[in-house]
Amino acid sequence: MLGWVKRFAGISALLMLFGVAESAARAQSVEKTLSNSAPAIGINTDRLSNKDLRRWNAIKQIVFAEDAEGEPLHPTLRDLWKRLERSGHVIYIEMRGGGRAVSNIAGGFYIERFDPEGVNHAAIIRLYPDTIDRAYIGPNARRHEGFIAFQGLGREERYAEVLGHEMAHAVHILSDLTRARMVEEVIQQTNELFLSYGKQNGYANIEPEMRRRLDQRDAFLKELEEPAEAAEALVWRELASGRQAKNRNRSREAFAGRW
Repeated sequence: MLGWVKRFAGISALLMLFGVAESAARAQSVEKTLSNSAPAIGINTDRLSNKDLRRWNAIKQIVFAEDAEGEPLHPTLRDLWKRLERSGHVIYIEMRGGGRAVSNIAGGFYIERFDPEGVNHAAIIRLYPDTIDRAYIGPNARRHEGFIAFQGLGREERYAEVLGHEMAHAVHILSDLTRARMVEEVIQQTNELFLSYGKQNGYANIEPEMRRRLDQRDAFLKELEEPAEAAEALVWRELASGRQAKNRNRSREAFAGRW
């Protein structure tokens, strides 16, 4: 999910609830980025705490897991990862706790620094492990692709599923300068204007021009979600299949050990 599309609630309502906090966090991240003169391109974990690094390393093991023949168990995750590593852009990984707020944000993708030349954007993939841990798994969560997010997966595999969704956003957006510019202008600038508008005027009666911008933003968000949802469905199937294969191998090893 993009940072502005939430899995379980309407866009505008969640912008009102979480937009101010996200904007403040984004400003702090920009300041931190500018203080680092030459951040490493590709996937960058400089912003993770030691605790989050341990969690991240468990996710990374899933991304690079292989079968007995040395083939990737999760090829979609591996491919997305490699494409970001070769992209020439900086993609910071961040993890956020839920704190006291009740949130349904599982993950987000944000452009932190837009490069007008399209050569070296700085972006963020943010994961919310606490939200993922408590996510509802059941028939009512079935997607139009036919899968139920997180079903049959362990904790770190769930994190990997959300990472796959956000990496798909990153690849799709950062690989196309026009698309990245639209994310910056149509989505992020609209969000900032909407938050400022709400502080001054409230959200009860939105003026026609602001409503037009919001409608344009929401239509573009929907368009961006489609390839990310498709990639997540592939990631989920590969994770579920890999988990079943590992369970079968353990069962065979346990059976063989009895003889």
